[in-house]
Amino acid sequence: MSLEHADNALEVVILCGGRGVRLRPMTDHVPKALVPVHGQPMLDHIIQFHRRHGMTRFTLCVGYLAERIRQHFDQRADADSIRFSDAGESASMLARLLAVRDITRERLLVVYGDTFINLDPQRLLDHHRQSGALATLVTAPIQNPFGVVTFDARQRVLSFVEKPIQNHYIGCMIMERSAFDLMDATMLAQPDGSGFVAFVQHLTQRQLLSAFVHDGLQITFNTEGEWQRAERDLGLYYTFPEQT
Repeated sequence: MSLEHADNALEVVILCGGRGVRLRPMTDHVPKALVPVHGQPMLDHIIQFHRRHGMTRFTLCVGYLAERIRQHFDQRADADSIRFSDAGESASMLARLLAVRDITRERLLVVYGDTFINLDPQRLLDHHRQSGALATLVTAPIQNPFGVVTFDARQRVLSFVEKPIQNHYIGCMIMERSAFDLMDATMLAQPDGSGFVAFVQHLTQRQLLSAFVHDGLQITFNTEGEWQRAERDLGLYYTFPEQT
């Protein structure tokens, strides 16, 4: 069944308003989402991937150098399917997300404009619907490179685990629009990133958050070294399409 079916309809919300400070000077005049990776901006790779999976509506949460992103889509054949939400350059990630509340569908697929994940959206949607949660975070396993120690107030060691496998959030989530009701002024007043963490913790405390484990490709970049790896990994992805 298509993800554009009325029961499954997903709108893709792409967070692409950050300054990309760690990627300077590449981001001095180009927003991070437009930094070329394997021949075109990461933002284009993300939109094309989701189009191939049946999604046709996109809202871009812009901020830093927003006009450059708007101009990027001027005169394009797919421009009618792309909308923009601009909460301002100084807005936090949570504020950017809240700004789309009244212009999007009942269920959103939220992704980051610097992260490419070869995720099966239908599997994610099925899991989310079955969970009954208001939001589902996409996670992936990662091995901690250190021995992890826990101890009590007297610093007596309670456990020691060598290089444990843990799970981390990889910048993609499904959320119901009703989850916006749980965002409050205290969360919105927190610095960038911290408010989103508080929102996730609040959902967790109310047992309204689910996790979906992704074990496939994920590509993101924050530094020049990571951008170089992204160039390599995205090239391999297109060279060997059986990874999709």
